[in-house]
Amino acid sequence: MSGPGGTDGAVLMHREAAALLAASGHDLQWHDLTRGSAALARAGDRDVVYAGCGPYAFLHHAWRERSGGGYRIVREVHTALWSGYWTQEELCAPLVRPGDLALFPTEYTRSLYRRHFPSVRDDTSAVLYPLLDHLPAPAPPRPVPPPGRPLRVGLLGALSLAKNVDQVLAVLARLRDEDITLVYAGKPNHPRWRPAAVAAELARLGARPGAARWAGILGRPQLGAFFAGIDVLLFPSTAARETLGRVVLEALAHGVPVLAARLGPAPELLPARNLVPVRLDTGDGLSMDRVGPLGRVDEDALARKLIARDFAPAAFPAPEPYSTGAFLRALAGELPAGPPGGHDRTVEERLSVAPRTAAELDWALDRAVCAFAAYFTRRDDRRLRSDLADRVPEGPARTALDIIVRAPERLLADYRSFPRLLDALVLRPLSYRFRPAPEPSGTGGPGE
Repeated sequence: MSGPGGTDGAVLMHREAAALLAASGHDLQWHDLTRGSAALARAGDRDVVYAGCGPYAFLHHAWRERSGGGYRIVREVHTALWSGYWTQEELCAPLVRPGDLALFPTEYTRSLYRRHFPSVRDDTSAVLYPLLDHLPAPAPPRPVPPPGRPLRVGLLGALSLAKNVDQVLAVLARLRDEDITLVYAGKPNHPRWRPAAVAAELARLGARPGAARWAGILGRPQLGAFFAGIDVLLFPSTAARETLGRVVLEALAHGVPVLAARLGPAPELLPARNLVPVRLDTGDGLSMDRVGPLGRVDEDALARKLIARDFAPAAFPAPEPYSTGAFLRALAGELPAGPPGGHDRTVEERLSVAPRTAAELDWALDRAVCAFAAYFTRRDDRRLRSDLADRVPEGPARTALDIIVRAPERLLADYRSFPRLLDALVLRPLSYRFRPAPEPSGTGGPGE
């Protein structure tokens, strides 16, 4: 198992899974991927190697093939349409053996990958997310203020266009005659989401003064106070990488109802009444190296739901298959029962991914393994910079990648840096698009 490290929210799962395994009583041996194939030299045929450190599982599979090892490998997929995990699965696919297992946080994500990768099947994958045991015990559902009474609306998480934060501001502005206040918290990923800029944008849109308040960047100890100060949480994200939405589960555990986009993971976690219709982006120009929204929520529908309080009270989902016990049993080879039905199929059914050529995949695994060794052991930085010069045109992308290569410290927890090099040097990020909804309207799945 790869050791925990870093404080970025995206590695929270890896860190807590590491702590969970350390406390499980199993014979646990840490391994350091940056040591190369020697990291797995002690793994025997009856062992399980947990590749829980970002989109690097292709290394474990490649090293097993080279050494003739017989151990099982359990890997994870934590994002949907991002080149990091998509490339991992492309490289792993030919090397997956009986007994290997891919873990997904939602059936939406597993179903999407199952459609595109024959190595992801019912008997080689599972929906598991063991962190729910770390949430507070579910609180009683919070009473919802009736229409006409003040309503405090929460927004929690990274503030970005990919999560449709701009639409939340637009809806808040059109509710200027309602006593509805937005309490938002999270890290702005662009200057436009800083509190002063948000206030200026709301003023430009005509929102009433004081309609929104920034609660800061919150740590886990502060979440209780945040949820105590809101009546409903918004989760309008249709981000391409979204696969769960932990904030949804955090809110439900605190008894706070959630209104979410009817796309991706939310339909598995919330009743239909709490889902807002989405229109998918059917234009061109979507790429797996960029984080953007897959679609836009229906602002009219969201505004109506807030005015009428048209959403069900909080109800925490059944604990299986999201428990620690299910996770540990899966590592031991016991597959959990599948999650209940009702997952969103809109993305998988309408997604069209640009095909990869056979020539691109030839030697891709070897190149990726060599690039990893060069990057993390700093064995051949000059060669890496030469490869960049040969394959990446001059410009901002080359400059950014060169900064990554020259960085004095390289951490596995900085899970974006190395995949960006793979995008540039090994496998180009794939483009994708969505087919228009079939006619007549309303037959395109739960998303629209």
